[in-house]
Amino acid sequence: MRHRITALIGAVVAGAVLSAPTWAAPAAADVPGFSVRVTAPDTFTAARSAETVTAVVTSESGRCRKVRWVLIVRSEVDPGQLRVTRVEEDGEFDTSTDTDGDTTTIIDEALDPGTLCRGRTVTGRWQITFDGPDGGDVRFEAQAFDDQETLLTTAGASATVRGQRTASPSPEPSESPAGNGTDEQDEDAGDGGAAGDDDKVIDQAGGDTQTALVADQTSLLGPGLVIGGICVFLGVLLLLRLRVRSRVARVEEQTLPTGFYRMPHRR
Repeated sequence: MRHRITALIGAVVAGAVLSAPTWAAPAAADVPGFSVRVTAPDTFTAARSAETVTAVVTSESGRCRKVRWVLIVRSEVDPGQLRVTRVEEDGEFDTSTDTDGDTTTIIDEALDPGTLCRGRTVTGRWQITFDGPDGGDVRFEAQAFDDQETLLTTAGASATVRGQRTASPSPEPSESPAGNGTDEQDEDAGDGGAAGDDDKVIDQAGGDTQTALVADQTSLLGPGLVIGGICVFLGVLLLLRLRVRSRVARVEEQTLPTGFYRMPHRR
């Protein structure tokens, strides 16, 4: 049994190395009528609780088979930070692990408890954690073998690992020699003088602007007073004229006629 597992590991690792340039795309099923669907979270966070990767294999064949699961993990994260636990309903499931570069292969020591038949599925589950602090992209590829070590089908899913690496603290400024202190003070004084000159220029510009505004207001005040006086004079004159007309009209209405009328002669 141990020799068969070793041979299976060698075959899986060889296949993973040969397919490394195209690992981003799921491989086609080796045996027609079988398919597998892999589900993984979009994001893993380093040094956090485990996330579950699930693979479900289905069959259109009339023959029932036992399944052995192989999980291949390719990641930009250091493989030493990867932790994988194969689980079943009754607890952990024994596996063997092999690492080659950025690829880690996890192989079931025994066949899955389920039986793959038409209309029935077999599910593999893995609890995945990353110790951190690094982050990067990761790819999970699940392969379903039968009891004769024939690859039935394979598929994969991609995710991202968020690292916990913090930025390094900035270096503290070194103490400058005593002689440099005088130069810095001189520079500060020079900067202060320049700033003072700038303030004077700004104040002078503000004063010139206020003076111009006052001059404009003064130049407009004289004509305004003249026009206002003329308007007032015309208004008073108009009121007096209206008052005289009103008085004349009242006198004419109160005056009685004084003429005499002659009686007409009889004929």
